[in-house]
Amino acid sequence: MSVDRDNPQRPAAGPSTTRKRAPKKAFVEKASEVLSLLSEAGISPFELVSQLLDGDNDMYRSYRAELYKDTNKRLSTILDLISGSKPGRAKLKGWLKGPIGTSVVGSIIHDEMDELRSEHHLKGLADIDLEYIKDRELPTFVDDAPFTMELLRAAAQTNRQAETNVKKSPEIVCDSIMRQLLYQRSNRCLGFGTEFGLYLWATGSARATIEAIHNCGLSVCYQSVLNSLDHLANHCMTLAATVGSGLHAFCYDNINLSTSIHVEQRGLASTPGKVTSGTLGIIYKLPNATPENMALQPILDRMRDPNYKGLDFSRDLIPTDEQYESILHQFKVHVINVLFSYCKGLNREDYSDESLKPKPRRPFPPNHKTEFFPIRISTKEEASIHGNLMYHDEVYLTMLQRAADELSKWAIASINDQHTNSCIRSGQILRSDDLNNYHRRLVFQLGMGLFHAALNLAWALLNIHRGILSQKASLTWWFAILEKTRLGQQKPDYHTLYATLIQILEGVVLSAWKELCRLDGKTLEEYAALKPKAEELHEKAATLLTDYLTPIPLPYGPTAGSSDEETVPVTSTRKAPPPTVPPAVPSGAEDDPSKDQVHQNLRLLVRDVLYLLELVAAVKDGDFGRVEDILPHLAMIYRGAGSNNYCTECLFMIQNLKYIWTPEFGDIMRDTMIVNPSGIPGHGIATDINMEYTVRDVKDLIIAKGLQSTWDRVGDISAAIAYLKEIKRKMGQVLTLPHQNKGHSDVDVSHLVWRIVDKIETDGLLIFTKNRRGNAKSKATPDLLLEGEKKLKSSTLSTFNKKFKNFVAGQPENCEDELGSGHEADSLPPLELTVLEEPL
Repeated sequence: MSVDRDNPQRPAAGPSTTRKRAPKKAFVEKASEVLSLLSEAGISPFELVSQLLDGDNDMYRSYRAELYKDTNKRLSTILDLISGSKPGRAKLKGWLKGPIGTSVVGSIIHDEMDELRSEHHLKGLADIDLEYIKDRELPTFVDDAPFTMELLRAAAQTNRQAETNVKKSPEIVCDSIMRQLLYQRSNRCLGFGTEFGLYLWATGSARATIEAIHNCGLSVCYQSVLNSLDHLANHCMTLAATVGSGLHAFCYDNINLSTSIHVEQRGLASTPGKVTSGTLGIIYKLPNATPENMALQPILDRMRDPNYKGLDFSRDLIPTDEQYESILHQFKVHVINVLFSYCKGLNREDYSDESLKPKPRRPFPPNHKTEFFPIRISTKEEASIHGNLMYHDEVYLTMLQRAADELSKWAIASINDQHTNSCIRSGQILRSDDLNNYHRRLVFQLGMGLFHAALNLAWALLNIHRGILSQKASLTWWFAILEKTRLGQQKPDYHTLYATLIQILEGVVLSAWKELCRLDGKTLEEYAALKPKAEELHEKAATLLTDYLTPIPLPYGPTAGSSDEETVPVTSTRKAPPPTVPPAVPSGAEDDPSKDQVHQNLRLLVRDVLYLLELVAAVKDGDFGRVEDILPHLAMIYRGAGSNNYCTECLFMIQNLKYIWTPEFGDIMRDTMIVNPSGIPGHGIATDINMEYTVRDVKDLIIAKGLQSTWDRVGDISAAIAYLKEIKRKMGQVLTLPHQNKGHSDVDVSHLVWRIVDKIETDGLLIFTKNRRGNAKSKATPDLLLEGEKKLKSSTLSTFNKKFKNFVAGQPENCEDELGSGHEADSLPPLELTVLEEPL
């Protein structure tokens, strides 16, 4: 039997009985009767309610039980009615301020904070591991502690601010207070405090600052920050060792830390060195590698194949028709892009044709993101052959705890700058009779660092095309016109040099577009208004390349012992056209370039810069196939410019990809030459510049903390550098800090490009002019492709093949003459380009 909730003595109506609310008039009449009875009895209605709610009165327990049910909203209604009245609200505030009300509010906050404590509780600093930093979602205190957050928001802003202020939000401050309260409530809620402490430490905050913020409850103490850095470095090294125990790539480079120039001279033995050097290594995960693909023995078998005779110029250093077609397409796209960039009447968005984009050759797979793991810096210097050998042992045998016999089974991809590669190859020569493939260092299969390849190519072009101020179309002449005075200094900046070379290229190409339009009786704007189709743009770009950007063919003369009709270029050793893009087609009416050296020099400069542009663009697009297409031409340009070492690196890459590496391992190397740490399409970088960036990040942090740090601390920094950067990124997101970009902002340089166009038109540089004024005093710039071809065919290739054959046979002619450092000394001056800012 159920009981009526208002009268426990009276049975409730049956399930079939429908209770109806009494009409308002009837309710008022009954209420008046009840109030009259209470008044006659001398009982206040609220006194009656007090008796009903008195917990010591068991007689009315059923009423209280019904009132306190979750489904019963009557008590909430009563409180709402009280708070809706001004005097009632004042009375309610007074109660909340009293001991019981304060206790109720405190218990609500206590319960919310207890739940948060259980969610944010950690065992210790060691729990701040890589997964915690990388995968943890940001806490949402508004959802997890709504009552406490509402109180904090009310304290943080006025009612008017809450309604009208759109610029200032109290959320960050309230969240920070919640974190302080959590850390105060339990020192095990140290997740944010540890990360914020590492953030402060990594941004150069002083110890006193960190201790002060610790006392405010936002950070752990300074010593705990150092302890957490040590834990984080150990986590990173464990992860690196896990990756290094499998199939991986390993790259490294030196790091030089300069001390203060104000060093007390205490004698040769006790005076601190001005520069302290070490080596930083990075391990890369190879997601598509399999043990079969990485097996070393098949690679060694192919290297020792007695039927392999070495590289042949005609077979290996002349691009195939497919490669020529690809190179020509990429060059045409670069030329068309100049038109899109500087002709206002044409918009790239109006063209959806894929032919106006670079032709993919071997691009990154979709959603590709490179995973890499820096390891602790070593005091071993890789600047020497012996230093390289010692560093390998320290990394693999000590840090990664690998066994030499196990290491001997699998190839290790290693992409470095030319000096590091040459030291490794020299170590392979010195260790040719050692116990196993690891000790012989044959496990390291080397790739050319593409950033240093571009760097040295820019340096070569600067030295070959520099000229003097009085020589028109020389780089020195262009630098003066563009007011690039810093490029005349002893150590110009690479990025400034590259940008200037591209500006010159774009100015010449834009001027050529104007000339092509003029020949058709139109201005550039009129041609753009016609909205030419993609096919027409490609046709005109091909004409532009042939008529304005390809060197004028050298004069033809009769071949020895042949008829007068049989002719070849007098400076070429073969009947085929010189290796230009597009290939020069001889005709009987070709102009003699010696009659206008300025015009020919300009063509040579632009042609060479096109190769530099394609190399850099291919890396940015993450397409090593495009780099592989131009490797033969790069080898010729390097050799023609006197950069023999990088010519040799190109020869090694061509030989390894075609003959030494298995096709499967060759693909792995292709996919490792360019990396994309951000995972953003179009943001590929060369593997060796990723090393330079990591070295820079480590240096920046060491500078922020002072050079008094021990090598152990420096090692912790290098191992944890990626996650320290992640912490800085997260703290910036949590605290909505402004983004600090270390890159270069795009600057409008169109006025410089148009200045070049005006100068070309004024001096008529784009048109061949026989016996141009001052031509006799102008010095001819060598055609690097032709010069490189001649040198490769005459001596370089035969020397390369001979030394490689002796190396394979275990009979190196001279261990000190490194196989990889070039068989002939560089005639190009040593590289003196500034790459990254060096504040040390």
